[in-house]
Parts: sequence; C-alpha cells; structure tokens
Amino acid sequence: MSWFPPFPWHPCRSRVLALLNEINGKADRIMAAQDDISSAAATLVSVGNAIQSVADDLTAAVANIQAEIAALQAANPAVDTSALNAAVAGIAAPLAALQAADSAVDALETPAP
Repeated sequence: MSWFPPFPWHPCRSRVLALLNEINGKADRIMAAQDDISSAAATLVSVGNAIQSVADDLTAAVANIQAEIAALQAANPAVDTSALNAAVAGIAAPLAALQAADSAVDALETPAP
C-alpha cells in the first residue's frame, strides 16, 4: 500500500511516486556514505592522537637523555659524550617528520570552512 495521501487519481501521480522513491533511494545512499565518512574521520582523529602521543613521548625522552648526558658530563668532565650527543641529535629528524605527519593528519581532521 502506498503512503501517498489518498488523492484522486491524477496522470502525474505515478510519476511523482517514482520521483519520491528515487529521492528516497538517493537519501539512503547519502546517509550510508556519511556513515563511512564519519567513521573515517573518527579513525583520523585516533591516528592523529596516537601520532601526537608518540611525538610527545619522544620529545620527553630526548630531554631526559640530554639531561642524563649533561649530568654524566658534569660529574665526569673527562668522559667524552660526543657520541651520545650525536645519537640523541639523530632523533631530531625522525621526530620532526613525525610531527609533520601529525600536522598533516590534523589538517585532514579539520574541515575547511
């Protein structure tokens, strides 16, 4: 049975019903696509948060290691810490790349106005 109000028969009635059914089908497809988009956006937020967390952890670790090297050097001025300093400095480039990836994900998370 049709949900269309019980109006007298009109030659355009069947065409109107067909158009309404077509619109309804398109709305269903749009809503399904929106669910997929919402899920992808939530995943991006999660990935962005994970990347930021790793970047923060690495930044803190670098600061701690540098403090330990400085303490070692202060306690033992004769100890050569140049290799340790170079190893810690080597973390800077991968950390910068990670932070750039986080910024790129953040840009994807934020919809354009």
